[in-house]
Amino acid sequence: MGGFKLRKHGYIFCFVAAIILQGCMEKDLTPEQKAYVASLETELAQTKQDIDAGTRSAAVYSGGLIKDLISTRVEILKTNQALLEQRILAVQSQSSVTIATVTSKVDEDLASKLSVEITQAKAGIASAKAEAAQYSGGLIQALKLSTVATSEQTLAMLEQQYLVAKYGLNPIRVSALPSSALSAVPTTSTAPPQLLAKSNLLPPGSGPFGFEAGISGDAIEKMTGEAPRLAKESENLYLLDRAPKPNDAFEQYGLVISPTVGLCVVRGISKTIQTNDFGHQLQAAYGTMKDALTSIYGKPKTYDFLMPSSIWKDSNDWMTGLYKQDRTLAAEWRGPGIKNDINSISIDARALSRDKGYFVVEYTFNNSPECTAELKKQKNDSL
Repeated sequence: MGGFKLRKHGYIFCFVAAIILQGCMEKDLTPEQKAYVASLETELAQTKQDIDAGTRSAAVYSGGLIKDLISTRVEILKTNQALLEQRILAVQSQSSVTIATVTSKVDEDLASKLSVEITQAKAGIASAKAEAAQYSGGLIQALKLSTVATSEQTLAMLEQQYLVAKYGLNPIRVSALPSSALSAVPTTSTAPPQLLAKSNLLPPGSGPFGFEAGISGDAIEKMTGEAPRLAKESENLYLLDRAPKPNDAFEQYGLVISPTVGLCVVRGISKTIQTNDFGHQLQAAYGTMKDALTSIYGKPKTYDFLMPSSIWKDSNDWMTGLYKQDRTLAAEWRGPGIKNDINSISIDARALSRDKGYFVVEYTFNNSPECTAELKKQKNDSL
């Protein structure tokens, strides 16, 4: 029992001696080492402030893409904090405490270039935050805030590269980063993109199917988890299998996305409808959707006729006439006064065969003339 006490006191003595020894080493630091530690401590203080600010920002959100981006940034910043703290301790104790404190080559030129990039990134973030502050909510503000969060995540990674170049800290391999931070690292993989988890999606907009005029293909991917597929380059037409606010009546969505003015046309393509020769089932589904649109946008102008010269005039030839494009069943709503920057809306019935059909609802936004002019210019430039 006495031996145990002796060993116990011995441990305490060694521990105290280690503290005293460390204090002595701190006092024996050269002026250059003291300046080096002071510089590291300044970086550390700023990093801690950024972590606190990021933690508070993340707490505002219950989930979603923006929270995930902010949380990933905080994890990168915590890695930076650990690098700085361990390096400070290593200098003060005159030894390396972990592998993370092993020095790499200092690169002042690279550090200088990264410092310029960091300054520019901070200016861009400040500008993006000012733009986001102009909106009180909705999709546009969510898109602006996601841009801010993405830029701040990139900034945190630039700052880590700066610390490595400026102070010769041991670079952290990508595999050592937290798993959720790996999504922030660019990849050159050619594997097909995976759908984003629903919790990571941006909220839908207030327009049809959750789309809004002018949004980009990238924004649409962040809202749906699916990248729009180019279907017809000459029309800037893309296809999408789901919408931010899907409707059970539709199975696909056609989007006209201009590279300069963004989304200008949305088409909802209904599920295939099995019907008889008279087209009863197709007409019923079409009528239900037309009534739903009428309740929102008012009474439309309707078109229900057969070409005068058509031979498909009997009632049991209804689907055949539609398939041969001799028959028209459509309705149209036109502005001004339609909400959500919509210029016009139309619905028309279409036939795949004598016993199968579908309908298409098309929303044209107010920026559609710019899209049309852009396509016309592209075609004329090729002449």
